[in-house]
Amino acid sequence: MQTVSHSFIALAQSLELRWQSYRESGDFDQFIEFTLSLNGLTERLGQQNLPGLASACEELEHRALALFNDSAAHPVTHENADAISQQLNTILRVLQRHETPAVIAKRLSDKEDNEPDQWIRQRKVLIVSRPEHPWAAALVEQLSFYGFKARTAGWDDAPEMDEPPLAAILIPDRENSLYPPSAVAALQRLKASFVTTYFYCLSVPSSLEAIVGLQRAGANVCIPAEIKLSDILSRILDLVESREQETHRVLIVEDSRTAVAHIQRALDLQGIDSRAINTPLALLQATSEYRPHAILMDMYMPFCTGVEVTRALRQIPEYQSLPVIYLSGETDIAQQVEALRLGGDQFLTKPANPIILGSVVKTKIDRYRDMLRSGRHDGLTGLLNHSASKEQLGQMLRRALPAGHLAVAMIDIDRFKLINDNYGHPVGDQVIRSLAWLLRGRLRNSDLIGRYGGEEFIVALNGVELSQAITLLDRIRHDFSQLPHAHSRGALRASFSCGVASVPSYLTGSSLIEAADEALLQAKREGRNQIIAAGRKKQELSV
Repeated sequence: MQTVSHSFIALAQSLELRWQSYRESGDFDQFIEFTLSLNGLTERLGQQNLPGLASACEELEHRALALFNDSAAHPVTHENADAISQQLNTILRVLQRHETPAVIAKRLSDKEDNEPDQWIRQRKVLIVSRPEHPWAAALVEQLSFYGFKARTAGWDDAPEMDEPPLAAILIPDRENSLYPPSAVAALQRLKASFVTTYFYCLSVPSSLEAIVGLQRAGANVCIPAEIKLSDILSRILDLVESREQETHRVLIVEDSRTAVAHIQRALDLQGIDSRAINTPLALLQATSEYRPHAILMDMYMPFCTGVEVTRALRQIPEYQSLPVIYLSGETDIAQQVEALRLGGDQFLTKPANPIILGSVVKTKIDRYRDMLRSGRHDGLTGLLNHSASKEQLGQMLRRALPAGHLAVAMIDIDRFKLINDNYGHPVGDQVIRSLAWLLRGRLRNSDLIGRYGGEEFIVALNGVELSQAITLLDRIRHDFSQLPHAHSRGALRASFSCGVASVPSYLTGSSLIEAADEALLQAKREGRNQIIAAGRKKQELSV
């Protein structure tokens, strides 16, 4: 089970208290605060490895927003209040279960070893299909390689599980055709039983009728018929990739204290950090020190206009893409269009609806971060690229020194040129992606996994001694060597070689990489498909 930090539990408890306060008072302002808090929890859960829980929270948010506009409709009817309470209690109950760490079955070394393996996480997946469907068997086999525990069930089964599965995958009897009523009913039953599970429907025809019908029944994702199993695996692996990022930061440029108080309260309730300055003259210094992800800019201030400030900001290359959202009482459409044309990204009229304000800020920041992310991640694997890997290694090393542990591994797929020459580059790309998925599935979210170049990868494990790192990576090496890679003439198997270096033997990022790379070359020279520690003799490891 994925665990969550105490900050999530505190946020959930705060949400529960706000709902209780509203039910006791019926005050519309209390309902606004509850809805804002709910929006913030949904956003935070969306950044975690809890997509089904985030989806359930989003459904509750939509129910609340439907009651948001008309203050005269409050207090809401007992029927609506009871429905919200029931949904909220389900979410809070599941979230609290995630606070307690699960007992992990697999071990780092021998079975007799009592130390739990903190990397191998048996994330549960339910596969629903007709008996002996070939896709189900293939998915079970493939998912097991990536650290999942898959269980199959029939359409009429009522699977009993000690906790909701991370995901449920529904495989229809007939590909590229409408799901029959019995399958839709099965989806509805499963959704009712596993509220926080993320539901995939496979082989869905490209028709609005089919997609909308399944979405109404509870499907989170409808995957078209032409999508291959390898791409389905990629989507499931995305579920367990942590998207936890630093707190959103917003710089407010506003000379009205009342407006600042209103804006900061709305942002704070949605978990957005903010800092305010009352003069545009301090903008460049504040931006340099605070490093905001977005700027909320008043249109009219004593020294100059918001448009003039934004045009000046855009002269600095580092801030050319930083989102700027104008806030003003200006209602002239021509003036608004002109403000956007001259460098702004959005125009909100004061006083801004707090829900809309928070949503606009988050959307702009997310798109800004996506743009930044595309420059740091490899397009084929989604892993950090060469430069971003070295940057993150430097950050990890600074946290590890002087007394901590850090192990760095350089990994290279054996005889990769022969794979490309004999089977073609698409198959070679699939081998690279498979190794990337295996590393993502087996390592912690806090570990560094990067594509260093071509078929070479870099891994950094924080808080890990050399021997422990070698044992962990050797398990991954063994499993990768057994993993079949499908192609037009059947399936092939590949292997990798690995060199490992660690602190305190090496104390800089460059020396760690250089030492691990030299050990990797030694592993290649001595026969491949093995791991060698920097400065040591060949490790006696079985395939």
